[in-house]
Amino acid sequence: MKAFCEVLEQLYQKVLSGATLENDSHDYVFYLNPALSDQDCSAASSLECLNTSAVPGQHQLLSIKVTTIPEAPVCVKRHSQMSSAREMMLFQLTVIKVMITRILSVETEIHAKEKYRDIIKILLQSTEIDSKLIYMLQNSDKLLSHMAAKCLALLLYFQLREKITLSNSWIAFCQKNLYGYSASDETIHCLWTLTVLMKEIFKDTCSEKTEILKQFLTPFDTALEVFYDSLFSQHFENCQNPSKIINSLVCFLELLELLITSRIYLKLHCRSQRILFLKPSCVLNVLTWPIQAFVKRKLIIFIKKCLLCKVGEDLCHGSVSAAISPDHHLDTDMLALANAVLQTVHLGLLKTLSIHRKPSCFGGDEVQPGCAHLCGPDHVILRAASLITMKSLEIKFQNGTSTNEMKGNSPNSFFVQNIIICLSKTIHNYEVSELV
Repeated sequence: MKAFCEVLEQLYQKVLSGATLENDSHDYVFYLNPALSDQDCSAASSLECLNTSAVPGQHQLLSIKVTTIPEAPVCVKRHSQMSSAREMMLFQLTVIKVMITRILSVETEIHAKEKYRDIIKILLQSTEIDSKLIYMLQNSDKLLSHMAAKCLALLLYFQLREKITLSNSWIAFCQKNLYGYSASDETIHCLWTLTVLMKEIFKDTCSEKTEILKQFLTPFDTALEVFYDSLFSQHFENCQNPSKIINSLVCFLELLELLITSRIYLKLHCRSQRILFLKPSCVLNVLTWPIQAFVKRKLIIFIKKCLLCKVGEDLCHGSVSAAISPDHHLDTDMLALANAVLQTVHLGLLKTLSIHRKPSCFGGDEVQPGCAHLCGPDHVILRAASLITMKSLEIKFQNGTSTNEMKGNSPNSFFVQNIIICLSKTIHNYEVSELV
């Protein structure tokens, strides 16, 4: 086991520096293949004896296939083996992650990059590493689970870049967790991995982002819509484990923002990119749930970013107007979202947002004994709610509601007047509560 880790250390240092690897690709694949069974761990442990007997005093990669490694007795205690196996798997995942990062980097020398690419392709074809990483996602060890998710996302993006068909095990895992919401850790892992994968698409500098995104979304386009409907139809007040719903909701909002970002910036119009615009009331209904203030705050800011076309600002540089040409279909979608917001305000949404902020303190949000407890209205919520209301009115006016319709006793006139009254009352109530 010691020799095995030393070989991995040498490989890690070479890949980290972008050096060209000299040995046969299959030798490297053996060292990168995670061992998930006791038999695999025993085989890896026995490699130390083979290495030290073949090359005294040195630790170099050997041209040894897994099938030629003889069995050896276990020389350490079981709990020590388990600990060592965990560290080794984390190290293997780290090397794989760095290697794929090197492949995607424009700074990596061409010959080194080709060698890395060949190793990853063999790893994908011969070791069923996708299935192993999906299994590791469900590990109770949070660090191992996180590293497996990050590594899996990069491997999936590598497959998309190389136009390799995504594995059936991964598609089946996602569809199982997306077709119908279930409050499970596997669902959160699935959403998180999809989110990391989409971020990789935006981070890459290649010119084929739209094609890559289409290849990625095609197997999950319908499943994402089904998940959207299922998640936002939950009866939160009757839920036995609300923390799972909150975690799923927060994870999905991040993924939904990326889907909308791709809708705005990339020339692709999948249904999953338009779910929010097609069914906006589902998301807006969450504001009426008896849910924590930070979730409502996150949701309102998310809606604000959508209406202002500010989603994905940290991933897509430059303004939207400079980055894309006019999109009349997007205008229609924005009008649908704006109308839904105005209808929700008309029905009394702002009355449900009387959320009082907790004081922000260094190191936490709990007030220490003896300190004054400062309370007041949540101005983040107030500003965001006011802005999305005014922006929705602007979008409505820009898309067919004339000035003449706002005069007299027309339905539109009463509708808009009621919204303005609701907004002004809300602002007044916040001001009064702050004075009190």
